Amino acid sequence: MWLKLNYDLLKSWKVILVTAFLTVSFYLSIIYFSPENMDWIGSEYFSMGNLLWFVLVDQYLIECVTVGIVFSLIRVYAHHFNLFEIKLEPRHLFYYELKFLPVLLLSFFVFAPFSLSLRYLLHYVPNLDSSIYFEQYFYSVKLYLNYLFPVILFGYVIINVNLIKTYNEQLEVTKSDLSRSKKRKKDRLWARDEFGELFLEVDTIIWIQRSERKTYAQTSEEKYRLKETISELEEKLDPTKFLRVNRSAIVNLDHMLNYSFWENEKYILRIKNYDQEFVMSRERLNRIKSRFVTSEAS
Repeated sequence: MWLKLNYDLLKSWKVILVTAFLTVSFYLSIIYFSPENMDWIGSEYFSMGNLLWFVLVDQYLIECVTVGIVFSLIRVYAHHFNLFEIKLEPRHLFYYELKFLPVLLLSFFVFAPFSLSLRYLLHYVPNLDSSIYFEQYFYSVKLYLNYLFPVILFGYVIINVNLIKTYNEQLEVTKSDLSRSKKRKKDRLWARDEFGELFLEVDTIIWIQRSERKTYAQTSEEKYRLKETISELEEKLDPTKFLRVNRSAIVNLDHMLNYSFWENEKYILRIKNYDQEFVMSRERLNRIKSRFVTSEAS
């Protein structure tokens, strides 16, 4: 089974906030709140106000920036190397996750100037000292190693959460398609041409399109008007053969010629023997590819 991936989860600010919170909490519990480091609580500098400032601003708020940048790097990396398909077998899953290791190992050199500079400004404004910045807040092996483990940890956690989420979504789509296929009501549709009404054979339809608040079916011979809406037809037609490519069109996949990238995550789908094109999203394209891959595998 092939899984069609997207990385929209990594765009969510809620996911970024939760990831930063969990990572900071885990890291603080290990480093700062471990028994051997608890003596700072009894020092003269300790207060609940200082503690909250340290946890919420010095750590959590700044590391939200770190997490957001790492998530963006993962998305850019996945797009650059076209990591949108994966076969659900252990070997392929292992290689898929291994491919993300370079971006996680090198992400420090991208986010450090932002995260560490913010922390430096927070600590030293208005008494800025460049020597302190380059000694404690600039690139160093110590800082790299401090960030390495948490970055790899939350990086791989979100990659696997995204895998599970996408798998569950695709499974629901497959179940929905099978259910609708079993419930398929008609091999013919009521239609009308210039001479009158008739029952149109579904298999003769090449595409269906909504135009000027009316629904039309195109066959190799003629265009017919249908009484159903696009959404109603999507429910009635065999989902393994007919796919809704956008809000106003359904295409018979047997008549699809090819597709190509257009712009802004949009694609152009072309029809065999016709000068007809449809604009569709990456998500709908992945559904088409999933259908063909499933069909070939079976």
